[in-house]
Amino acid sequence: MNKTAAFIMPVKITGSEMDLRFFRASVESIKRQTDRDWILVIVEDYSNDKRVYDAIDEMKDDLKDKLHVIYSDKNYGTGAARNKGVLYAKEIGAPFILFNDADDLSDPRRLELVREKFQDENTNVVYLSFDVIDEHDIIMPDDRICLSVREIINGHHYDVTEGEDAWIDISTKKNYTNLTSCTAVRTWLAAKELFPQQSVSEDAHTWLRYGAYPGKFAFIGQIKNKYRICSEVESRSRGQNNDFYPKKAKIDSDGFEQAMALSRAFGRIKPEDENRIRTAFYVREALSMIYGDSDSIAKQLLQSAVQISRDETLKLIDQLSCGPEFKTRLKALTTTR
Repeated sequence: MNKTAAFIMPVKITGSEMDLRFFRASVESIKRQTDRDWILVIVEDYSNDKRVYDAIDEMKDDLKDKLHVIYSDKNYGTGAARNKGVLYAKEIGAPFILFNDADDLSDPRRLELVREKFQDENTNVVYLSFDVIDEHDIIMPDDRICLSVREIINGHHYDVTEGEDAWIDISTKKNYTNLTSCTAVRTWLAAKELFPQQSVSEDAHTWLRYGAYPGKFAFIGQIKNKYRICSEVESRSRGQNNDFYPKKAKIDSDGFEQAMALSRAFGRIKPEDENRIRTAFYVREALSMIYGDSDSIAKQLLQSAVQISRDETLKLIDQLSCGPEFKTRLKALTTTR
C-alpha cells in the first residue's frame, strides 16, 4: 500500500521578487519535514515570470523524484489548481493530501503528526493552528491582525471543532476554522468534493462539504504553521477583492446548503433540525459580515433568519461569542425598517 503523502502547492507569481522568495521558503518548509515519506505536487498556474520556471527547474535538481510539477496552459485560479493536484494525487495513489499555499510555511513535524491522526480510520480531515507572519517572517502581534483572522486563531484555544458532523459546528459557531495551508484530507474525499471555481471562500465551501461526510475532523494542538499576511493587508483574499464580503456570504451560503444536502443524504440529520441549524448559520454568517462592516449583507442574512423564527434569531444573537456592541448592531438589523 502506498503511504507517501502528497503536499499540494498551487503557484502563480507575476513578477514579484518577494513572492518568489516566499515560494522558495514554502518549499524549504516541506523539505524540512521530519517524516520523509512525501512528495510535493506543484501546480504552476501560468505565472508570467520566467524566474518561477527557473526556480522550479532548480528544485527538480534538488528534490529529484520527490517533486512532481503540473504546468497549466492558462491561469485557472487557485481552486482549480488545487483540484489538478488532488486528482493527480488520487491517480498516483497518495493516501492523503496536505494543502500548502506558496507563501505559507509548514512546521517540520506537520506530516509526522498528521499521519498519526490518520491512523484512526474514521478521521477524514486533520488541521492545526497557525501564527501570522509578515513579509519579513516576523510573527505579527494581535493588534496588527484583523478581527476575522484573530477570531479563527482564538477558536483554536476554546471549543475546538473536532469529531463527526463538523460542518454544523463550523457553520453555526466558527464560520471558518481550518486554514487551507493547515488542512490535510484523505485523498478519496478531496477527489469527491473538489474546490468550487471561485476566488473567494472556496476553501470554506469545501470544508463544509468535507464535514458533512461520515467521519471525523481532528485537531493538532502541539504545533503551528505560519500564515503569511503582508503589511497593510487584512488577508490575501480580502486584500484582493473589493467585494469580498458579498461574495463570501453568497459562497458560504451555497456551501452550507450543499453540506446540508449531503448530511441529509447520509442520514446524518433529521428534517426537524434543519431550520434550527439554518437559522444559526444565518446569524453566525451575519456576525462575520458585521466584522467586515458589511451591515447591509448582515441585514439580508438576519432577515432570512427572522423569517424562520424571530425569537430563535434573537436568542442565538445573545449566545454569540462576541462583544455587546456587535450583538446590539445585529439585533438592530433584525427589524424590517
